[in-house]
Amino acid sequence: MDMDDEEESKYSHLSKKVKIEDEKGGYLYVQLRKFINVIDELRDVGLQEHISLPRIAVLGQQSAGKSSVLENIVGIDLLPRGAGLCTRRPLEMRLNHLYEDDAKAWAKFDELPDQKFTDFAKVREAIELLTDKVAGTNKSIVDKPIVVHVYSPTCPDLTLVDLPGLTRIPLSGSDQPENIYEITKSMALKYIEDARTIIL
Repeated sequence: MDMDDEEESKYSHLSKKVKIEDEKGGYLYVQLRKFINVIDELRDVGLQEHISLPRIAVLGQQSAGKSSVLENIVGIDLLPRGAGLCTRRPLEMRLNHLYEDDAKAWAKFDELPDQKFTDFAKVREAIELLTDKVAGTNKSIVDKPIVVHVYSPTCPDLTLVDLPGLTRIPLSGSDQPENIYEITKSMALKYIEDARTIIL
């Protein structure tokens, strides 16, 4: 095997972990993919046994398409969608790559330890249920993360964090307080200050 073949073999599994074309996700996706490939390479040489490898958090304004970008990385449609405010609790997606291509994807929540989900429409419903349970049903934002573990052939070994968008003005008729901007900004800063977190 020549050097080119060795390099191709060494990194061929990376293309399996992220199966979406760069242009489909746009600039933010391209940047995420670069980070993922570097982190995967570090895992491949066993560096995670000695240091904590980074996680990726996406920050931005409300309704900026952050959740859609993260779904492209996971390779599964699992996040709540709709008009207005969807992410009202931080969502930590702890991704675990299954190396068998025909393996069936599944998920579990820390808050629902006795349940295993293979239907990702039910995962989306569970995220909405757990959000409403803690944050209420009237657009309030709460800094209490939902942790979901996803096992799939389509995802890399990585932790992604979907944060509520920075909200400058409280929504009319909602339970959001007047200082909602300070709340969402403080939430974002907590992740930014964590040395493990890569912010996009």
